[in-house]
Amino acid sequence: MNITDKLGSVQRKLNQFAAQVGQVRIRASDSGPTSSAHTSRVAVVVPVFNAMPYLQVLLESIAAQDLDPALFEVIAVDDGSTDGGGKLLDTFAARHANWRVVRQRNSGWPGKPRNVGIESSASDYIFFCDADDILGPEALRRMVDFADENQVDVLAPRVVGIGGRGVNSILFAKTLVDAPLRTILGTLTPQKLVRRELLDAHGIRFPQGKIRLEDGMMLVRCYLSARRISILADYDYYFIRTRDNGTNISSQGTVPEKYTGSVLEIARIIKENHPNAEHAEILVLDLYQRKLLRSYAPARFMAMPPRVRNRWVKAHAGFVGQHIPRHLEEQLGFPFRQRSQLVRKQDVEGLLRLAATEEALKPDCRAALPQPGGTEMRVRLEPAAKYESAHILARARGKDTEIQFELRPDGLDYVIHLPTSELATLGKVVVDLYVQLRLDGIEGRPRRLLAPEDGLPAEIGGNKLYATVQGNLSLDQRS
Repeated sequence: MNITDKLGSVQRKLNQFAAQVGQVRIRASDSGPTSSAHTSRVAVVVPVFNAMPYLQVLLESIAAQDLDPALFEVIAVDDGSTDGGGKLLDTFAARHANWRVVRQRNSGWPGKPRNVGIESSASDYIFFCDADDILGPEALRRMVDFADENQVDVLAPRVVGIGGRGVNSILFAKTLVDAPLRTILGTLTPQKLVRRELLDAHGIRFPQGKIRLEDGMMLVRCYLSARRISILADYDYYFIRTRDNGTNISSQGTVPEKYTGSVLEIARIIKENHPNAEHAEILVLDLYQRKLLRSYAPARFMAMPPRVRNRWVKAHAGFVGQHIPRHLEEQLGFPFRQRSQLVRKQDVEGLLRLAATEEALKPDCRAALPQPGGTEMRVRLEPAAKYESAHILARARGKDTEIQFELRPDGLDYVIHLPTSELATLGKVVVDLYVQLRLDGIEGRPRRLLAPEDGLPAEIGGNKLYATVQGNLSLDQRS
């Protein structure tokens, strides 16, 4: 252990002792240890910088927690707010003896205030909460109970997006007491319950300074060091927001080289700390697809100024050279493998052509009502392109079987013939209909065939056609 680590360890122990006895303030601009400092099970750490008016809603949601106030404390770190947020924190701290407000000069990023929050508490668990979000009223009690019962080191509670914020809802579909590392790496945002012992034993803190993905760097270290990681999906624990004014840090513009450098750092942490080199490669491949290859989503990439496109491609090519050998790249599916192959060659024009192809492979595909007693339907693709091939995939729901039928061009539309005898081989099941298109040598992902806008239910070849709740077309062969 170097001298900096030793001093940090000593300081942490002093901070914990001070919080426990309630006699010393950690910083001059610190309201001091809370009434629950020596009984608190969980500390809610909130970095605050110009989060009004959202801050009010977040603070009210914390105050409304059904956990005994003696069992939790709130450590709000005002990172130099200039919008009146500091006064609001004082108001809540005056009302609630288990709240603590620490003030510091603006550090420019959440890493330092989160670290200050960690050091300002000796609670068994730390929960990291952003100043513009909302906690469900039973969140703290449920998380602590689950973590205690199952000896969890890192707990990822179900997150719900609000204000247009996208969330990986599949990740939170069900509770997993033992979440696989590959699964949990799908969430690198800081809204996690973390056991303090894990943080202190491994010296884990957030990188400080204006560093993109600093929360991801910290969490990856937690994941790789934890004995047990869980996903808790039995309740809407946390509501994460996109601000109306777009001032979330995650919404701000990024510097290609710095952002890629942060992803490189996360990849380094994974490779240096994972005991299985082959598994580490797969984790880095997932990271690459999720964090870098998403830059080439057609609308996003085509809207970039040419100079910015070139910078992204050059930066990503450096990542590919270090971490993505060709055998690993072959494991990517469409369109990520094609994007990566072009990034490797720094072929910006090729990426633009691929983006145009990707868009052309995603038309709205809508069926028209069949003629009474017939077995044919017309299908319109909008916008349409000159496809190399077009097919309908008839898939038996709940089974791994499907039949492919050709879509024949007919003027502006396509025509599909669905012979009853062939469909019958799928059995007495519900059949979901998909469209599969091929263009420029690339086969796109199957897309659900949209139902006619009215006139359903109807029949085709004696079987019932109906619209699902999502407006897709399916065929019921169970009668």
